[in-house]
Parts: sequence; C-alpha cells; structure tokens
Amino acid sequence: MIEAYLARLGLPRAAPGVDYLFTLHRAHVSRVTYSNLQIMRGTPAAIDPEVSAGEVIAGRGGYCFHLNGAFSWLLRELGFQVTLHRGYVQRLVQIGEPQLNHLVLVVHNVQGGPWFVDAGLGDAIHEPLPLAAGRYAQGPFRYEFGPAYGRDGWRFTHDPLGSFDLMEFESAGATIDDFRAARAHLSTSPESNFVKFLTAQVRRADGVQALRGCVLTVVDAAGRHVRHIEEPDEWVSTLVGLGLTDDGLASLWPSERATHKAWLASTS
Repeated sequence: MIEAYLARLGLPRAAPGVDYLFTLHRAHVSRVTYSNLQIMRGTPAAIDPEVSAGEVIAGRGGYCFHLNGAFSWLLRELGFQVTLHRGYVQRLVQIGEPQLNHLVLVVHNVQGGPWFVDAGLGDAIHEPLPLAAGRYAQGPFRYEFGPAYGRDGWRFTHDPLGSFDLMEFESAGATIDDFRAARAHLSTSPESNFVKFLTAQVRRADGVQALRGCVLTVVDAAGRHVRHIEEPDEWVSTLVGLGLTDDGLASLWPSERATHKAWLASTS
C-alpha cells in the first residue's frame, strides 16, 4: 500500500529527512485533489487513516480529515514522527465560537522542525512551514504564523486571495477519534458547504486551481481569474485535470448544473 501511495504521488521511497518531507508535501497538495466527491455521491468516506489512504490511491481525494489522515499514515510508515492537532478554520466575519473543522499535522523529527504540515488546507500552503512565528511567501500567497488568540496553540493567517481568513490549531495532540463527530456534521449537515456543491482543487507551486460547482477559479501571480463552465465534457475533463479519477463523474453534472443555475438566479 505504501508503494501504491508513493506511485500516486509520483515519488520513490527515501529515508525520512527535511528534503524528503518537502518533496512529499509538494507532491501531495499538487497531485491529490482536495474534494468532497464522495459526499456529493451520497457515500461520504470514513476518516480512518488507512481508509483515507485507499481513497487517495483510488484518485477520489477528500477533505482535511481524509487528506491529512492519509498523509499522517504515509509519513509514519516512512519513518517520520507525526502528531495530529485539532484545528479551526475561520472567517473574520464569523459569528460565535469557531467549531472543530480541521485536522492539522506537525512533524517533529527532521532538521529545522517541528514543522507545520497540511495537505488538507485547500488553497493554502504548498510546502511545510516551521512552527515558528513569522511571515512566509509561497507562490502568489503571503502568510503569517504566530500564537493563537485565546488558546494554547498557533494561528495561521491566509493571504487575502485565499478562500478563508485564518486557521488556529491546538498545541495539544489529538487522535483520529477526536474528529469523527465533526466529520459527521461536515458530511451531512445542510449548513455544511461540503454538501452544497462539488469542490475540487489543487495547490501547485505557481498558485491554485479550484472548481466549485461549475465555477473554475485560478489564483496565480496575476491575481484571481474566474470562468463559468457551461458544457459537461469540459466539466468532467476539468475535474480529471485536477486529479480526480473519472469513475462516473458525468453523473453528477445535472445536479451541479441545476445548483449553478439556481445560484446565478439568486445573485442576479
């Protein structure tokens, strides 16, 4: 299974070290799709790390609980020391206390560490960040990293071009069981964005490509570019280009197109 996972990333096996950690992270966020595909099919995947690894290998991707769960499994199998942490993705205009909605990884046993590692933060980091306060640049994005507000942990502040404002995570370690209730809510609640429309995105060195419903957004050095996809064949080919396996993607087009038209009508 390890070899199949590495083949999915297009990488050979190597000894654990900081260079290999960076190589693995870059490959993961650029080749493994951040997606809610299984939710849109009505079959949300479990978040047990080995199950999530199987979803990655099969080309179905997942969101943070799956991608970072799978990545934590791979890293441990390759000899890295990894801890899981509870995370809270937020918007500045958010009302009320943030709810648990993110799984964060920290890698401890390589040079320059510990390292903030996140293969499931959508359009955020392309490479690990040192677990140290500072400002960082990766491609078109600028980040800030520092202590969390009101909790023992860390705060990651996204670039204004990003899809969210900030994410805080706890210093205390966690287990995958700590995320099961949050996974159930995000996968089934009508209020969850994960159940409203299909999302698929990858983070590459020069920026982000993201398809939400029928809207393709590209963020790169020139800024943000948005295009509406009107034809089913192009829609499917876009999803495949973002790393998803075409195992019946066209069957989702009618509902996504109807949702898109309803959204357009509501904004006109």
